[in-house]
Amino acid sequence: MNFKRTGAIALLSLSVGLFGIESANAKNPLTEVPVTAPSNYIAQVTDANSPVYGSWKLRYSVDGIVYESVLVMNGFSGSMRTRYYHPSLGKQSVDQTMYLKNSPDGLVLLGYNPVYAGTSRKHPYIADNFLFAIEPDGSRRFAICDDAGKCSAVTAQTIR
Repeated sequence: MNFKRTGAIALLSLSVGLFGIESANAKNPLTEVPVTAPSNYIAQVTDANSPVYGSWKLRYSVDGIVYESVLVMNGFSGSMRTRYYHPSLGKQSVDQTMYLKNSPDGLVLLGYNPVYAGTSRKHPYIADNFLFAIEPDGSRRFAICDDAGKCSAVTAQTIR
């Protein structure tokens, strides 16, 4: 795994702790929870132990742009289609391959190979990385940080 990817995962793990991000199905609204972490924190990512199956609608925003994605997981990998509006490019639709990994902070979904939806043509979109965790108190946390380190809370809705 390259340094950029490791850094994005570390930021993702840290942002989940800092912002107290919860899924859309959680009982409480998003809250801010101050948490400190060592400045040299680096997430350790390993192969996931258990496969994940299902489909989810995800919604998040970065720099005022709202992204809507449909994630379909079929075991240890899956695909995700993301729609958004880019101010200078207009409507965009991107497909990514997603890989399931395990980290000390929860399950990590790493995005790879963003392409224009329905094609194999590379898209300049920056790959997404998600973290999902069930905390010791039973609360759920879901966050995203892309490979550039831009992070956001995520709302998630099961679609099957």
